[in-house]
Amino acid sequence: MNKPINVLLLEDRARDAEIMIRELRRAGFSLEWKRVETEVDFLAEIQNLPDIILSDYSMPQFSGLRAAELLQKSGLHIPFILISGTMGEDVAVEAMQHGATDYLLKDRLGRLGIAVERALEQTRLRNERDQAEEDLFKAGALQRAIFSSVNFSSIATDANGVIQIFNVGAERMLGYTAAEVVNIITAVDIHDPLELIERATALSREFATPIAPGFEALVFKAARGIEDIYELTKVRKDRSRFPAVLSVTALRDAQDVIIGYLLIGTDNTARHEAEEERKTLDQRLRDQQFYTRSLIESNIDALMATDPRGIITDVNKQTEALTGSTRDELIGAPFKNYFTDPGQAEAGIHRVLNEGKVTNYELTARARDGNETVVSYNATTFYDRDRRLQGVFAAARDITDRKGAEEQLKLYSDKLVRSNAELQDFAQIASHDLQEPLRKILAFGDRLKAKAGESLDEECRDYLERMFNAAGRMQILITDLMTFSRVETKTQTFVAADLGVIAREVSADLETLIEQTGGRVEIEELPIIDADPVQMRQLLQNLIGNSLKYYRAGVPPVVRIYSEKLDERRRQSLSKTGIPAGQLTQIMVKDNGIGFDEKYLDRIFAMFQRLHKKGEYEGTGVGLAICRKIMDRHGGNITARSTPGEGTTFVVTIPVTQPKEVAVS
Repeated sequence: MNKPINVLLLEDRARDAEIMIRELRRAGFSLEWKRVETEVDFLAEIQNLPDIILSDYSMPQFSGLRAAELLQKSGLHIPFILISGTMGEDVAVEAMQHGATDYLLKDRLGRLGIAVERALEQTRLRNERDQAEEDLFKAGALQRAIFSSVNFSSIATDANGVIQIFNVGAERMLGYTAAEVVNIITAVDIHDPLELIERATALSREFATPIAPGFEALVFKAARGIEDIYELTKVRKDRSRFPAVLSVTALRDAQDVIIGYLLIGTDNTARHEAEEERKTLDQRLRDQQFYTRSLIESNIDALMATDPRGIITDVNKQTEALTGSTRDELIGAPFKNYFTDPGQAEAGIHRVLNEGKVTNYELTARARDGNETVVSYNATTFYDRDRRLQGVFAAARDITDRKGAEEQLKLYSDKLVRSNAELQDFAQIASHDLQEPLRKILAFGDRLKAKAGESLDEECRDYLERMFNAAGRMQILITDLMTFSRVETKTQTFVAADLGVIAREVSADLETLIEQTGGRVEIEELPIIDADPVQMRQLLQNLIGNSLKYYRAGVPPVVRIYSEKLDERRRQSLSKTGIPAGQLTQIMVKDNGIGFDEKYLDRIFAMFQRLHKKGEYEGTGVGLAICRKIMDRHGGNITARSTPGEGTTFVVTIPVTQPKEVAVS
């Protein structure tokens, strides 16, 4: 398709002009075009009679409404389409009153080709009508002119309104044949009677004279030589209706007596549909703006927008509350003015402009009454549809309570660190100081036994043996306490630890206990993980030792050590309990021993907690507490599954890799 046209563009932005030209070419037009920006250039170029004028609504030196007005005054009938980024109904009406042929939103330029075709068609129809009327008066070629076009309805009536001529366009538009209407019905019969009543009422007010709501209302202005073009609803033969633009002209004889009227109509359905679509889009836009505004206002944070210079362009109610200022007072004011440190606030804006965003930038807002609020400032840049920087959108969240909680938490943390350090120092000193008198008890006990053992009676020897046993238990307890206190202090850096190798070494160390119980230790494939090897040895030694110790009478203990991989669902589930959701592994230490009731699960990992009477099984009740503390240091956890009389399975969940910063000297 090749439709050559000459286009005059009244547009101050070359980019927008190129977009319009591109859309016209896409619609099949072959173009010659020129762009102007000033009133002087516009007046000069319209003398070259372009086929159509496309004008921006608002320009720095000139306006589209002014251009339409100048074109109307010039008497040149050049179709004029006004194009704007946003346009309300009042502006659109004003544009049409100033002579604009049509108007279009910039975000609807896909319809530009259709709008241009329609404007050119309307101009062509108007020129044809003007020419037809001129021919009628000059050459008396009424019949030929009326039937020369099928693009619009041409209906000629006598002076009383009875239809005399009904062209092909009228037949197509209204569904009647000429034979069905000529000399049979009046022009009133093909128009909405209620609208004729409304028109008669309006004309009666305008001209201060009674006007009948029938044919007189149709032709009242034309009968007085007044150009009359208006919209009216036409009624088809099948009683369906459509909007039409009607032009009415009085036909006169040589003596200037009215002998009839010419009614030329064009179907305005497409224009109405476009209007409805525009109204729908406008309503959607208003709804979207309302929705967006509601989101902004319902936000718990103080939201604000600034231009690139840091001047506030919009705020929400939270910002008004934060600053103690109204929206009108805030808009247009510098962002930095509402903070205790304006330099820091301005630096925050510059940082956003340089980096595109900023997060958790701390500022202190100061309200008009002097009230200060610590806020966390998060911001990002925003752009228009052409990717031109518009400014900064920022959110400021009140973190006064959080800051207070953080300070309180730091005090508690510092206090806890000091308390733990003092506790560890106490444990070390107490353990060391207790060892010395204990060694003396054992040493002097040995001397007493060596020198006087044979002379002591059986009761005294029993007392002496009890003293040795108590001292031995005390020595084991002190050793366990020292081990527990050193889990966090006497540590090694995390390295690649082969748990299989460590488990086999521990099993070899426990060989004597294994032989005494008649048991066995089965070690399956275990992973290599980031860990403290010494503490992994302590962990496995305590768990395997426990399994060998708590066996059922007459049933040799069997200890199985193996690992299981965790799927993603299980890892995510564990992450909710505080374990990192990264790569994890589980180590199982399973035995066939006496087991325990799981209602005591938390108790077995506590210090000095035992489920059996003293003397029934050896131990101090510290071993599993050490295991839990080792797991805390490695970011894992330990639990157990057990049934009395059926054995126990200890489950160790531990990360495969450790972050570097966790390494401890």
